[in-house]
Amino acid sequence: MRRFIIKASILISSLLVPAAARAGAAAEALQRAGTGAGYNPEQNDPVALAGSIVGYFLGLLGTVFVVLMIYAGYLYMTAQGNEEQVEKAKGLIKNAVIGLVIVFTS
Repeated sequence: MRRFIIKASILISSLLVPAAARAGAAAEALQRAGTGAGYNPEQNDPVALAGSIVGYFLGLLGTVFVVLMIYAGYLYMTAQGNEEQVEKAKGLIKNAVIGLVIVFTS
């Protein structure tokens, strides 16, 4: 189980970092393409507003996930044989991953 958690953490973190880095570049490219096509980004568009709110919310939840993973990793690494602390860290990791999956599937 411990190896699974470690492998899952590494896999998730390696998948999220490049996606976050590419998201900014993609948004800028879309902005330039829209401006070139005559789209006025200053116009109040409810769809754009909803997209901005959802994007902000997902970014906030991603930050919470990273903080939880760092905290759980800290607990796990400093347990020094304390089984109660190890179980707490494993539970935090499991719950953080489940929460992330729920957020992305919604």
